Amino acid sequence: MKFQIKNNIFIQNLQKINRFTTKNISFPILENILISIKNEILSLTATNLEIELIANIPLINYYKSGEITVSSRKLLDICRNSLNSSNIQLELHDNKIHIISNQSHYILKTLPCSNFPNHHDFNHISEFYIDSHILKTMIEKIYFSMAKQDVRYYLNGMLLKIIHTSLYMVATDGYRLGITKTILENQKIEPFSIIVTRKGIIELYKLLNVSRQLIKILISKNSIRIYIEQLIFTAQLIEGEFPNYDSLFLKQKKNGIIINCILLKQALLRAAILTHEKFCGVAIHIKNNQLKVLSDNQEEETVEDVFNIKYIGPSIKISINVYYMLDILNSINSENILLFLNNSNNSIQIEAENDASTTYIVMLLKY
Repeated sequence: MKFQIKNNIFIQNLQKINRFTTKNISFPILENILISIKNEILSLTATNLEIELIANIPLINYYKSGEITVSSRKLLDICRNSLNSSNIQLELHDNKIHIISNQSHYILKTLPCSNFPNHHDFNHISEFYIDSHILKTMIEKIYFSMAKQDVRYYLNGMLLKIIHTSLYMVATDGYRLGITKTILENQKIEPFSIIVTRKGIIELYKLLNVSRQLIKILISKNSIRIYIEQLIFTAQLIEGEFPNYDSLFLKQKKNGIIINCILLKQALLRAAILTHEKFCGVAIHIKNNQLKVLSDNQEEETVEDVFNIKYIGPSIKISINVYYMLDILNSINSENILLFLNNSNNSIQIEAENDASTTYIVMLLKY
């Protein structure tokens, strides 16, 4: 194996995949990246077993096909300390990588690629295309509702499912839930229902920071694969049954309370200053065209904030986690939200005034 490449191009791609390598005493090859050359394409692959990322780089200059694994950290450090605009040459000789950059010559040890775990055999059961901006926006709207290290492992991720021609994404930690959908037009898609790990969703979101484009997504029985520009992102799925959430939504939405997002957010931020450190709860009182936010803490300090709204119905008193509400308000671009109280008074349903594609459910605290 032998190739030559512009150092700045090599660094850009190494940086993208380097964060997926991991230190593992019992499996040291996970600290390496797989370098492969085939059909005029240089492929760099990194994996932590849960996530795999491949960067494909077209080769213009002379090269020899082959593959090997080498330390990602050392290779990136070498490139960073070379002239950014120069060429860098790598050649495999006697199971060692020789790296030539300007007047420097490095020799690194390697590990055989036969021990490197990869997802070359990817047998998909469904595939579809989606606008990268739409997918990124969908994640932004609900990712904060995913659980973190919950014993109910199936909550530590996000549900993706196809119903007819619509893609649904759902996240919940058992105390709040966000659901968003988009229509995938002119595509015949095999139905699926999968749970992508929290880490997989977060890393995918970072990779979607690209110019707007149509991306391809493949679904297999235990993983998801996404093609973004010259990158191939593969993430393991969570095995398990996502909880049934349909009963949480109101069958009929009546008497929605219209609340200005900025005024509510400002009031909640002020009230959050004096919330209880453990419960983070605030009380919301709605009566006679006024919304009042109150909170107190373990030191018996209190705050009360009031602003006007258009509401003439019966008085409402609820208590809720202030940061759950702020997460929702930070994800909404609308001027106003619609707030609905369910009949049993144990949760609220929130929607943006101008966006019927996304709905939030937040469980109330005992008042």
